[in-house]
Amino acid sequence: MKNNPQWHALQVRPRFERIVALRLRQQHIEHYLPLRKIGRTDTHRIELPLFPAYVFCKHDDLAASSFWNIPGALSIVQGTDGINIIPDQQITDLRRILTAGVSVQAWPFTSHGRTVMVEDGPLSGVTGILEERTDRRLLVLSIQLIRRSIAVKIDRLSRISFHPGAGYPFGIGYMAS
Repeated sequence: MKNNPQWHALQVRPRFERIVALRLRQQHIEHYLPLRKIGRTDTHRIELPLFPAYVFCKHDDLAASSFWNIPGALSIVQGTDGINIIPDQQITDLRRILTAGVSVQAWPFTSHGRTVMVEDGPLSGVTGILEERTDRRLLVLSIQLIRRSIAVKIDRLSRISFHPGAGYPFGIGYMAS
């Protein structure tokens, strides 16, 4: 058995995300449950899972056997390509986006596009796919393993660097012409 902890996605029963995260913490397994705040005012906001029915955890092969004792844990997500690992950079970028306090929106799963890195501002260092619209500029972060994406608006004045041919955590980015 390997002792090399890597990020994985646990699929959980709907509305069991917090219970699974609590049990992982009790078992001293590093986990991450990304939450988004919804509501109209600061006093009337609630936090809901950004990716319902998923909890991310960093574990090795030995820890995986303990998941089946957690109420609500259904399975370790396995990609169609046999890969079940989420690159560290995706979790780091996701944490940085949510910590920055920028507005996050669900986005259709996107796995190809112009790969960019934000060079300044609260999202400095975050890598994603650039989506440019007539009225806004978006950075899309995709989690290949669960086939979910989120988008955040980035300022048109924010510096970004293009990474043509750069290895994005789940494939090769390219410059669209």
